[in-house]
Amino acid sequence: MAQSLTSRLSRLAISSNKRSIFTSSSAAATSASTKLNPSPIILSSVRNQFNHYSGGNNSLFHSNNTSLRCLSSMIQARTIDVTNNNNNNNASIDHGATSTLSPLLSASDAENFAAFVHANRHQKVKPFILKRRRQNLKTYIGNEKNIRHSPWRMNLVCQFAHGLTVPEALKQLMFCQKVKAPLVAKVIRRTANLADIRDGIQPSQLEVAECFTTHGTHLKRLKIMGRGRAGKKLRRFSHIRLVLREIDFPTKLLQATSINQKRKWLERLAIARDDYEKARVEKEELAELEALAAEVAAKNKEKEEKN
Repeated sequence: MAQSLTSRLSRLAISSNKRSIFTSSSAAATSASTKLNPSPIILSSVRNQFNHYSGGNNSLFHSNNTSLRCLSSMIQARTIDVTNNNNNNNASIDHGATSTLSPLLSASDAENFAAFVHANRHQKVKPFILKRRRQNLKTYIGNEKNIRHSPWRMNLVCQFAHGLTVPEALKQLMFCQKVKAPLVAKVIRRTANLADIRDGIQPSQLEVAECFTTHGTHLKRLKIMGRGRAGKKLRRFSHIRLVLREIDFPTKLLQATSINQKRKWLERLAIARDDYEKARVEKEELAELEALAAEVAAKNKEKEEKN
């Protein structure tokens, strides 16, 4: 019976881990060291196996060798003295101190990390590591108030865009057959433009972290009923709250459960990297043109003063 790609890659990772342990000089020293620092897994064999099963030419990985120790290499470990003394025996290791992988990785680093994550799916990353990475991401808040629409119906459109990347959300809202779908798309574009102005982050680097509707100030009106009776009805208003968050591509690659999902996130990362580089080049050219324009204006002013 043919073995699946999952079982082959996990067996490959386990066998490479065992080879690195048994080739060391002393078994006792290695058993003690592997409890604290797991032995590195070389990604060359993992890449070759992945390329064999993913089609060869459309492979995700380069030929350079990179070694990663465990999935906790997403963060940088630091030593903390628990008792506030100088005794090293009382020191503990905080694996969630600072992040070492940037949200926008280079192509080679992302491919190496994707190969390593797929080969070590049996390892689990502690939730506080992902929480600390999430807290370090940049967020941008947008809102729209006093919309003459029911909060319940408006929330259907908002939840439709929740959890998607900004380009995907705009694309889906373009074909959404709801009255207020263009308004939600307008708020998303405005907030994405705010991210570009503040930090130079492009829409392909953002995702819709929060998008929901709350009740506004409703207007009370008279409701005419039968038999000479009268009641009240509400003209409902609603508010939109939107939070765009920077996409943490290492976390997305870590949480992807299949090879196809990892490939999609690598493609999105490549698009985000290209958009970021194009925007950076355009801003540098614009700054140069503004400097030249300022120089020309200064020279013209000097000539006018001399004349």
